Amino acid sequence: MKNFMPKRRQFRVRLFFEGLTVGITTSIIIAAFRFLIDEADVYRPMWLDRLKIQHAPLDWLLTIAVLVSTAWLIARAIARDGQIAGSGVPQIKGILQGSMTMTRPLRLIAVKFVTSILAIGEGMSIGRAGLSVQFGACIGMFFNGLLGRHQKFEGKFLLTAGAGAGLAAIFSAPLAGVVFCVEELNKKFSAELLMVSMTAAVSASAVVKLVFGVRPVFETITPAIHAAPLVSTVPSLDMIATIAAAPIEFTAYFALLGAFTGVVGSFFTRALLISLDAYDKVKIKGTRRFLIPLILSIVIGMYLPEVLGCGNVLVDELLSGDFALSMLLIFFAGKFLFTMICFGTGAPGGIFLPLLVLGALSGDIFASIASMVGAFGSQWSALFTIFGMAGFFAAVVKAPITGSILIMELTGSFTHLLALIIVSGVAFLISDLCGGAPAYTALLNRSLHR
Repeated sequence: MKNFMPKRRQFRVRLFFEGLTVGITTSIIIAAFRFLIDEADVYRPMWLDRLKIQHAPLDWLLTIAVLVSTAWLIARAIARDGQIAGSGVPQIKGILQGSMTMTRPLRLIAVKFVTSILAIGEGMSIGRAGLSVQFGACIGMFFNGLLGRHQKFEGKFLLTAGAGAGLAAIFSAPLAGVVFCVEELNKKFSAELLMVSMTAAVSASAVVKLVFGVRPVFETITPAIHAAPLVSTVPSLDMIATIAAAPIEFTAYFALLGAFTGVVGSFFTRALLISLDAYDKVKIKGTRRFLIPLILSIVIGMYLPEVLGCGNVLVDELLSGDFALSMLLIFFAGKFLFTMICFGTGAPGGIFLPLLVLGALSGDIFASIASMVGAFGSQWSALFTIFGMAGFFAAVVKAPITGSILIMELTGSFTHLLALIIVSGVAFLISDLCGGAPAYTALLNRSLHR
């Protein structure tokens, strides 16, 4: 026992510095990743407008050549390494469970970095947060091999820390990154896991935010939530007093929002699996498999460009604008269907951001209907839009604590924690009652079954 305690202290100190190294390295990769995708969101609409207005044959030939080349490159990459497909989170869960392995992490990062930027940049409705989680996990695995640590023991700590750092860096949300490691990836807790995950997440978030100056994923989310306070106009710095001052009917509205997002979220998870099975049944393989959504992105981009890419730009528009219910329903249907078409191919990209966008649309639709029937005024729409993201995340991923904390960190407001917990908790429960499985677990089980 006397020898054990010093060794454990040495192990924790070592984990601290390893977590710091993993977090800083991950932040550099994620910062570059975020920058390039954000730039694509700027230049893609400009190119689509050029195609729509000028009708230049050479521009169309160049566009088709780029789309075909991208589809071919993605098909070749996935054929050589199956872990390039999808978001990467199910693969990380599989490695932690011992049912999958990762042999060349740096090669995986390099290939998936390029292919995912091309896919998302050209308009495919897939996410970047799951990719960031996988990139961070790959960094953890690389340093584990470089330092010669125990693969099944210390390696899992570093892989988990890297995954949390990836999520923390992409959203600038270190606490959500840590909770995601415990609630979704490991589903167990230890002091060592908490320390290395916290070190990696905080360092990654700090480096991205302070050194690289990457702008927030949702630029208008913080001013929007402060413009619509949770409670009545009675000012209070006391959390308990603030909660007590809330109109009682708003608790019912939050519960109803949770139920609404829970039902829709459970359907979203089923639709993901159906889309993957559909592509397999029709036997569309190789370049053609990825060329379909890439060509559709050009067509959709001419008439409904808001549903292209990750969708964070659409959330900013929802929070800063005032859309009719019919337009919100069109946005939701377009984003939902195009996400299924894109994700079903197995292209390198995830569901994290698309599901948050669909959650925001669900919240805005709920608020619009409630406003129409006179339940509350339209000034509350932004609040329900943001809460819808937490509810949808809880329903799909089945990680209500992570969802609540993520939205809390994105808004920078602790005042709304109780409401977020209500929405997320009810969404989790209703999704469970509807038979909705945790999305990442369902995707992992499907992959292992095949």
